[in-house]
Amino acid sequence: MSEYDEYMAARQVDRSVLIGPSGVSGCIKQHAYKYLGVTPSDEVSTEAADIGTLLHLGWSAMIRAQYDPAERAPDVPIWTEGMPREGSADDVDFANRICTDLKTAKDTVWQMWANRGGPYQDYWDQLEVYALGLRQKYGGDWTLRIVALNRENGRRHEYERPADVERALALVERAGTRHEMLSTTLTLQADGADPLALAEMYPREGRGPGRGMPCDWCEFLSICWPSPSVEGGTPQSETVRGDAEAIGQYAQEYLEAQQEESKAKARKADAGAFLKGVDGEYPGPDGNTYTVRTIGERPSQVPDCESMKRRLEELGEQVPTKWTSRAAYQRIGRRK
Repeated sequence: MSEYDEYMAARQVDRSVLIGPSGVSGCIKQHAYKYLGVTPSDEVSTEAADIGTLLHLGWSAMIRAQYDPAERAPDVPIWTEGMPREGSADDVDFANRICTDLKTAKDTVWQMWANRGGPYQDYWDQLEVYALGLRQKYGGDWTLRIVALNRENGRRHEYERPADVERALALVERAGTRHEMLSTTLTLQADGADPLALAEMYPREGRGPGRGMPCDWCEFLSICWPSPSVEGGTPQSETVRGDAEAIGQYAQEYLEAQQEESKAKARKADAGAFLKGVDGEYPGPDGNTYTVRTIGERPSQVPDCESMKRRLEELGEQVPTKWTSRAAYQRIGRRK
């Protein structure tokens, strides 16, 4: 085994199952599987995480080379009172009271963060817990910073916001409560209870396969989410089959989300109607200047299927045809 493989393997072995800052917003059922030592059902690739590890190592080397460790240091162990275990912040600027976390993402996710104002709330929650630990030890108000690195093209964007002490305290309390619950479950396991049955006592907190974190990176995915029993079903729908109230709740959620999207498009179309033919620069109520410019239609060449059909018929050729099938779809409605 190479030194690289040994290093990566050691990182996996050293990880504690206890709830730390990185898992403070995680799924309690996932924690239960880990606490109880349930054997994973899915092999989750670590390749993307390994790339992130290498980038973290480079970042740490850069910080060490450029700063006095008393002013700014990488890989800082942080113990936050009330947390089941400590964590390690990627980068702490003691002089300016900034706690930084490095996050790597594929291009589609990175672009989503850029368009929606930053990374997932879970990532900020991890930093909130770090900042609270730093406040407890050093005092003062801290700033949270996420450095988002695009794994595919190297682009970088930084997001900052002030630490929220109240939220951090609530997160720590939640983690402590969950740790107590899971510790009680461990006692039941020691008395001979089946660990898998014990884990089933806890609710799923993810949105299921194909819906991102935490499910799509969970090594217990196929244990937690059942296989569809009917054609066209999903593991998610299987969990509510026969529960009319739950299905109705999700139908309402679906239509509300759909309505919000259509309203946004309608507002855009309404405003656009007032901007046709009034090219120029105009002051906005927010103090910005807006440029309105009409762009003519852009011609594009596309195959002329009708002409091809007529030409084939003139030559006495059979017009090629094929059967098509429509993909399965859902129609969701509402009535009083």
